[in-house]
Amino acid sequence: MPLPQQVLEAIARLYGVTAAQLQPATGGHFAYVYELRLNQRACILKIIPPNTDVDVRAMRAVLEWLAFLAEAGGPVVPPVFSQQGNLIEAMADGEQVYIAVVFEKAPGMLAEGMAPEAWSDALFEALGRTVGACHRIAQDYNPSKAEFRRPEWSAGSSCFNPHEELEDADPILLERRAQTLERIAVLPKERVSYGLAHLDLHFGNFFVDAEAQRIVLFDFDDCAYGWYLMDITMLLFDILVVYNGHEPLSFGAHFLEQFLRGYRSQMPLDSFWVSQLPHFLKLLEIGVYAMLYRDYDPATADEWVSKFMPGRRERIEQALPYVDLDFMAIYQASGRSS
Repeated sequence: MPLPQQVLEAIARLYGVTAAQLQPATGGHFAYVYELRLNQRACILKIIPPNTDVDVRAMRAVLEWLAFLAEAGGPVVPPVFSQQGNLIEAMADGEQVYIAVVFEKAPGMLAEGMAPEAWSDALFEALGRTVGACHRIAQDYNPSKAEFRRPEWSAGSSCFNPHEELEDADPILLERRAQTLERIAVLPKERVSYGLAHLDLHFGNFFVDAEAQRIVLFDFDDCAYGWYLMDITMLLFDILVVYNGHEPLSFGAHFLEQFLRGYRSQMPLDSFWVSQLPHFLKLLEIGVYAMLYRDYDPATADEWVSKFMPGRRERIEQALPYVDLDFMAIYQASGRSS
């Protein structure tokens, strides 16, 4: 359904431009997406059509969080305020309401599209610094209103907690998940270890500018209060699928060592937390499998799923580690100068 011209023109005015200055772009899925320039900055405008299952209050909470991170120098794709000083604009067209948001356009390319040889130790370390910086800034965040507080990870929906898919999951999955949760539930929730985290930090959710050694995170829609270790977990989890042509033990250990070196330069991380990675990896493995197994068809599965699924159920049933690394040795190595 085409976007009414009068709506496009009205939304453009809210950001101080004309409809003619908006260039249609791809990647919106259900939204209308345009590129534009505001104050000499390349930006992306997303217009969400009416009758879309979007929680505007939740969106506002995420945008407020992103604005806080950006203001503190966090390596994120920052939202842009309208000329009215709003992070979200609503435009009525009769009884229909369109929602508009604008973000700066990040430089670089999507991480999951990078060839394995494009990654370097310096980039892995930069990724660690990026995530560590976000977690460091998160410690000081308080939402402006109680209604803008994001949920706890166990109340929200994410790959760690896909509650709809888990409602009628196979008993063996629920049993293995319950065993894992028993270990996780008793972990401390201290300021330095627990706070507002991304929780969907896979290689499709950040841009890499290899020349500038700069990494920028985006898509914080699943952000929730959880252990910061969950973001580290997902990156290790995902890289072993995205680049599964490598030997997982040596490649995983090498990535994690460089990543932790960068992370620890920005954010304290006790060895205790690194020792908990196997439990969080297992929780994520079960969650992702629960989201995929009913509809899995090797003939039609995409590349990521085709790499992840073979033998996965057996590994979960047998309670085998997602990856059997010497996490303590990796942690110790990450604290030494490179």
